[in-house]
Amino acid sequence: MSLLRAANLPKSGIGIKISPRDQKIPCLMFADDYLIFSKANYSTCCKLKTILDDFCDTSGQMINFHKSSLTFSRNATHSQKHLASGLLNITRSDSLGRYLGCLAFQGRPQASGFHDLVERTMSKLEGWRANCLSKAGRTVLIQSHLESLPAHTMQCFSLPGKTTSDLNKIARDFFWNKTNNHRGFPTISWDKICRPKKFGGLGLRKTEAINKAFQCKLAWKILTS
Repeated sequence: MSLLRAANLPKSGIGIKISPRDQKIPCLMFADDYLIFSKANYSTCCKLKTILDDFCDTSGQMINFHKSSLTFSRNATHSQKHLASGLLNITRSDSLGRYLGCLAFQGRPQASGFHDLVERTMSKLEGWRANCLSKAGRTVLIQSHLESLPAHTMQCFSLPGKTTSDLNKIARDFFWNKTNNHRGFPTISWDKICRPKKFGGLGLRKTEAINKAFQCKLAWKILTS
C-alpha cells in the first residue's frame, strides 16, 4: 500500500506509466516476487528504501538481497547506478534473467534470445527415429510435441521472424526427411500441408499463425477483463 500511495504522489519518482494518460504502475507482483519501478536518483532511492524498511518492520518479513538485483534503463548514468546500488544494498545486473521459464527482455525481443527454444525443439528429434515412422506418425508427433513445446513462450512474446522460420523448418524437415542424413523430396508445398483437413491439408499449423492466435487470445482477455 505504501508503494501505491507513493506512486500517486506528484514527482515521487516511484512507478512507471505505459502511456501518458494511464496511472502509474509502482510494481508487478507474482507469488513472493516483486518487480518495483523507480527512478535512480538520490531522493527516490531513499524514499524506496524507507518504504521497504517499513514493510519489513511491520510484516516481520525480510527481503532476500542475495536473490534481488537492480537493472537500469539505457538513460541511467554510471553514477546513478552506483548510487542506487549503494543505497539499496542490491547488486546490479545487466538483465532480469528468466522468469517463469521466459526471458525478461529489456527492449524489443531479438532472435538470439530464443535460441534455446530452437535448440530444445531440435533436441526433441534426437530420440525419434524418423525412418521408422510413417507420415501419419510424424504428423502426430509434430502436433503433440513440436507445436506445443513453444506454446508457453508464444503466449508471452511475439516471436521474431527468424525464430518462427527456424521452428517451421524443424517441423518441415522432420516430416519430409527419411533420416537426419538423408533429405527427403517434398512432393507437396508446406502451405498446402498446413491447410485444415477439410481443405485438403493435414491440419498442421505454422508457428507464426499459432503465435498470432495466442497474442489475440491474450489481448481479448485483457479487453474483456
